[in-house]
Order: sequence, then structure tokens, then C-alpha cells
Amino acid sequence: MIHRGTQRLETQRLVLRRFLMEDLEQIYYNCWSDREVWKWTNYAPMPHIGDVQNAANMFTKSWFDAYEQPNRYSWAIQVKATGEVIGRYFGMHPDDRISQVELAYEMGRNWWNQGYMTEATKRILDFFLRDVGFNRVYANHASENPASGRVMKKSGMVYEGTLRQACRCNNGIFDEVRYAILAQDL
Repeated sequence: MIHRGTQRLETQRLVLRRFLMEDLEQIYYNCWSDREVWKWTNYAPMPHIGDVQNAANMFTKSWFDAYEQPNRYSWAIQVKATGEVIGRYFGMHPDDRISQVELAYEMGRNWWNQGYMTEATKRILDFFLRDVGFNRVYANHASENPASGRVMKKSGMVYEGTLRQACRCNNGIFDEVRYAILAQDL
């Protein structure tokens, strides 16, 4: 396994790249300010754009400096046709010992049900399994948010099980549904 950090990746309609300071307004107003997006995450809601930096500690010098770590995976999701940043993709908890990483993502509601997140997920999975060399990539979703599970399934991930009342998000406590893919599944 060779960590490569947040590399620029492309799909037919998207650019997945490092965030820039000038992305703050777009990601906030296109995604993070919407309660419907945040209710399925465990991040504290950010009612004001200043909360991104002051409460969530994102878009700060230390947050950007983390990009220098080879095992930091945090992408802005940008639509090629418009240049708009519409979401975020994150590879969390990279574990070299067992060669796995967890996926997390969010996207603005105006871009839901258009295949963007599945497109991004397929590209991220290919990068993690082929280029970085992870053996296993997994993701979880709240049982009451099946749309996230459909993204995982359409991206080739396999249902592994449901943990009862193991998912706490801003919308409450729910069963946690897990999907994963192994390098051998490609």
C-alpha cells in the first residue's frame, strides 16, 4: 500500500480535487447550510458560514495543512460543466494494519438523484483499491437513509450487515448499515 494523498481525480462529469479557500462559499451554500444534508451526518449543523471555520475547524490553516499528510483524503466534488463545488468526499480512518479505509460523503440536495455521487464513489473506489492499494473500503449509512446505501450498492459495494442502534447522526439514533468492497472484487 502506498498512500498518495488527495490526488486530483476526474470522471465524465466531475472533478474530485483538494479544497481551496475560495470554495468555502460554494460548499457552504450548495451543501453544508442545508438541514436535509446534515441530518444524516454526525457533524454539528452550521447555521452560519463562519461556523465552518469557528465551530467545525474546517477551512482553517491546520485543515489545509493536513493535505500534506500522505494519508489525508478529502476531496471537493466539482461539476465540470459549471465549475460549482457541490459536495465533499472523505476517506476516513485509513488503517494500514489491515489495509482499509472508510468512506464518507455529502452532496447538496440540488444534485441528488442525478448519479453524481455514484460516479464519484466509483472513481474513489478505483483510486483506493488500485492506486493506493487498500484491500478493503467500507461505508456506513443510517437505516433511515437508504439513498446512501443505493449509492454504495450501485458502486459495487456489498452489503455486510446491520448493527442495531449503532448509528448516531443529527437526526437521531438508527440502525447502522454497512457495505464494503475488497480489491479482489474489482
